[in-house]
Amino acid sequence: MRTRADAVSRRLQWAAALTVAGLVVFGTSTAHALWQSRTALTAGALTAGSFDLSTEWVGAWTAWKPLYPGRASDTATLRVTETAAGGTTLRWRLSASPAVSADLAPYVTTQVYVGACGTGTPLGPTGYSPAGGLSPGQSVDLCLRVTLATTAPPSVQGKAVAPTITVTADQVVS
Repeated sequence: MRTRADAVSRRLQWAAALTVAGLVVFGTSTAHALWQSRTALTAGALTAGSFDLSTEWVGAWTAWKPLYPGRASDTATLRVTETAAGGTTLRWRLSASPAVSADLAPYVTTQVYVGACGTGTPLGPTGYSPAGGLSPGQSVDLCLRVTLATTAPPSVQGKAVAPTITVTADQVVS
């Protein structure tokens, strides 16, 4: 038969077990809080890089020649260089958008090449960028070829073409 001393002992065992369980559950968050440490950091100046482009015609080229059906006219080399002083880590991608006057647009096709016209790499709609992007200070040579369609009407044949080319540089993730 159980005695009163056994019942008290059993209650003390349960109380001790619950106390230990409570300490384990609630004590870990308290211990965690005691082990945290905070330190104020002084902030320095934060700057972002930037890049800028310069363009320069390289080679002999003065004006567009008149175009005749099926014939092309090429520019000299347009050298595009990233020139920003602070852009030491920014990588970039080059794109170009040529355009001609509205009266010639239906009959003229344009193609921008990286390198020489006809033998260089055609510049696609996504632009040009080697793996990792172009490095700061790096140059890219472009050439624009303008071709008159063989079906062009006599009213546009032999006309001088004065296309424009817009060059854009976009930052890329290296």
